[in-house]
Amino acid sequence: MKDPLKPLFAGLTPALEQLARKAAATQGLTALVRQSLAEPLRPHVVLAVRRGDDLVVIVDSAAWSARVRYAGPRLKEQLATAGETVAGKVRVRVGRSAS
Repeated sequence: MKDPLKPLFAGLTPALEQLARKAAATQGLTALVRQSLAEPLRPHVVLAVRRGDDLVVIVDSAAWSARVRYAGPRLKEQLATAGETVAGKVRVRVGRSAS
């Protein structure tokens, strides 16, 4: 008997692998951004992602967003030193952590 679900799952593996690669890249970028910021700012970074040429840093509260935004030029320098060039702007948004 032929498995009717086999065609459904046939293309799933490459898509999951691509999703896993994107998640790993996002985690790596977030860790690099945290490492590049000053110690008081690090725990407040929830996520860092690329949107085109821009770097979007999501922080846990508005109180910290201004401080991270102010640190943007220095953050770009630190990231360039680590081999992660940001051609556009550093944009800071407020979000919440999953925990």
